[in-house]
Amino acid sequence: MMARKLKRVGFHWRATFQHDNVRDWDLWLAEMAELGIGTLFICHDASGMRHYDPITGTLDPNRIPRDAHPGIEGLVRDLLSIGVEPALRLSDVGGIRPGAIPNRVLDGLAKAGVKHVQVWNEPNDDREWRNSKVPADWQVKSIEWALPACRYGLSIGLEMALPPINPGVDVNQFQIAVDLGAGDLFEKGLGVNIHLYPFNRLIWKGKPYPFDDVNQHGEQLTEEEYAGLDRWYWHGFPREHINQLRRDQAKPGCTIMDDCDNFMGWLVHEQHMKKTLGPNAAVPCRVTEMGPRPWQDLDKRYPRLTPQEHARQVALICRWFEGEATIGGYRRPDWLKAGYFWIMGGVVMGDYSQVFEADAYYSDWNMDRRPPECNYPQAKVGHMPAVDTIKQLAAEPPADSTLAQVAGHVVAAQGYLRDARGIVAGL
Repeated sequence: MMARKLKRVGFHWRATFQHDNVRDWDLWLAEMAELGIGTLFICHDASGMRHYDPITGTLDPNRIPRDAHPGIEGLVRDLLSIGVEPALRLSDVGGIRPGAIPNRVLDGLAKAGVKHVQVWNEPNDDREWRNSKVPADWQVKSIEWALPACRYGLSIGLEMALPPINPGVDVNQFQIAVDLGAGDLFEKGLGVNIHLYPFNRLIWKGKPYPFDDVNQHGEQLTEEEYAGLDRWYWHGFPREHINQLRRDQAKPGCTIMDDCDNFMGWLVHEQHMKKTLGPNAAVPCRVTEMGPRPWQDLDKRYPRLTPQEHARQVALICRWFEGEATIGGYRRPDWLKAGYFWIMGGVVMGDYSQVFEADAYYSDWNMDRRPPECNYPQAKVGHMPAVDTIKQLAAEPPADSTLAQVAGHVVAAQGYLRDARGIVAGL
């Protein structure tokens, strides 16, 4: 039986915008084929395509010189040749502003074979704005100024998406777009992307954050649990300090609407969507940054992720996107189209800034804490064990689609019943 492909799983490709002179491009192309991912999310600037002539409308990716290494057109061409869908994030060096994404740029992307285009990134981040200053009305401006490009892109067959943010109860992007007179674009396929980071607290003893017992009840860390990990994984803290943090920061009754800064935040995004567009709304969405980042230690109540735990969580998220697993009792809704792990690589791909090196799946960061077979020279490129886990998943025979569908309907029915009980309880 042929191996499957992780069609809805991908990586965020580098943290830079230029794609000329990608070091060892052929190696990375082969690596992506071996990973079996179905899509790649690419940061690109709004300068467009070097080999696209907007006057004649001609672009032939097959005639791009190989020594471009690979250039954006070559990047798209080569990904398509191995069955990987290129998806792009378009940004501009001038920051979020009106007219930053010209129509000719979208024309060129469509000609090259790109299908999905996201406009800008995290407009609540000061790095996305001119002079690094977020305006007070960033929610409205970032959407209003993205809408003309989205409208044009949809008209030429592109899948367009508004700039993503981490889902939050105070920002309803769907309602903002409707208020700006763009409600019709949702009927034409406009998407709204999001970011979902679980940090170091995706699942604790079978329960997802914020519903786990550490967050809800301040569950105390036992001597055995503490001794089971190197003290470095406990942030260097003594057990008594961690238990004090757990007591002080316990949030009894905390719901996803109280704390949505986690992987389950998609439920808040869904609530905004259905509140604005109706209970049957299914606006396409890609999670363009997601997943546990290697060595993450944001929440000191929980341990850092060991390489093994990081790989286990990556596998769970992959299976969730492929419809084979639940997280918190939920299966992936159909409107969530794909998810991209942040971030594939930095220094090994030519980005020497090292800003994101601790987040990279391909990196020599903390290599002494990984199995030797994950490090050079045993491995051709140093990487987290999660990389091998993804390859193993992609090499498995396809899951029985009938059983997966039946299981999905059962879980969905359980979710509806839970919602119904909540409604009755609130009467």
